[in-house]
Amino acid sequence: MFFFCDREKKNILFLRIFYFILIFIINLKAFASQEKLIIAHRGASGYLPEHTLASAALAFGMKADFLELDVISTKDGHLIVMHDLTLNATTNVEEIFPERSDINGNYYSMEFKLEEVKRLGVNERSKKRKSTQLFPERFPNKHTFFKVPTLEEIIKLVRGLNKSHGRMMGLYIEIKGFAIHKKFNLNPVEKLFEILDRYDYREVTDPIWIQSFDSEVLKLMRKKYKTKLRLTQLIGENRWNLSKTDFDYLKTSNGLKEIATYANGIGPWMQQVVSGRSITGDLKLTAIVKKAHELNMIVHPYTIRADKLPSYADSFNHLLHIFFNQVKVDGIFTDFPDHVFEFIEKNKKRKNIFKL
Repeated sequence: MFFFCDREKKNILFLRIFYFILIFIINLKAFASQEKLIIAHRGASGYLPEHTLASAALAFGMKADFLELDVISTKDGHLIVMHDLTLNATTNVEEIFPERSDINGNYYSMEFKLEEVKRLGVNERSKKRKSTQLFPERFPNKHTFFKVPTLEEIIKLVRGLNKSHGRMMGLYIEIKGFAIHKKFNLNPVEKLFEILDRYDYREVTDPIWIQSFDSEVLKLMRKKYKTKLRLTQLIGENRWNLSKTDFDYLKTSNGLKEIATYANGIGPWMQQVVSGRSITGDLKLTAIVKKAHELNMIVHPYTIRADKLPSYADSFNHLLHIFFNQVKVDGIFTDFPDHVFEFIEKNKKRKNIFKL
């Protein structure tokens, strides 16, 4: 038996309290879901117009681990957060600048200065050059009181929320249309790294991922700009004409091996992971996740939506069960981060019960 003096007891008590506080702080600053990442696709876009400050803030409140952002440039070189290279589908640009479209009716962001973009109102995504909404049950697209945010505004918002709430939400940024930007003598990649460096996003451990469908852009980031940040190779279909990247090749074993030389993970289209059901009713799973994991790459498929279920899923929870528990992906892009968080939490509780 050991006996301690009052001073030693106080020291032990202090160390225990200090340890408890340290663990508490670490837990507060951790991501909401540790094992499976919830990536809020363009914010909480199932509830509010995509790529708005409001949608980003709601995604944080819904416990998203990462906020997915698409970045394009204005004429004067500012990076704004918007999915399309044109302003048509998510703003009232046709009302504010009716004479500024090209011969095809497109309003390219690269032809507008930031001050002009800030005059626009952002609405729920509509079908191309039509007034009807792409997702009819979402936020009414007649409301245009939201504004187009800059990348820096989003970063300041996220960092402010991280500080005030003590919980981390990282950034997951995609550079859009690098080749088209070059035609306008703009370099969004260089500008992106300038901004990220200013806000201390430099190391592989920092809460940020950079993604692109263009393999040459990712190689440029790794080789020319020497970035240490984590990179994700998005994988689309050749028929989409997103870039000169050969997606058919990237989906092969050799293609995945090549990706592993410059990227930390892949973001496949969800149909490239689960292609449907067989005649007997079994799920048709591809080997892309298994092969990527064997190469020590993470897999974050896109885009899991509660209001656009594939035919092989009976419900949104069923879809999440397929991807998380059967396919075993590392995280997902979703428009509904709250539903995914609830699913993951219930799964954790169920696992704990089985352990007992």
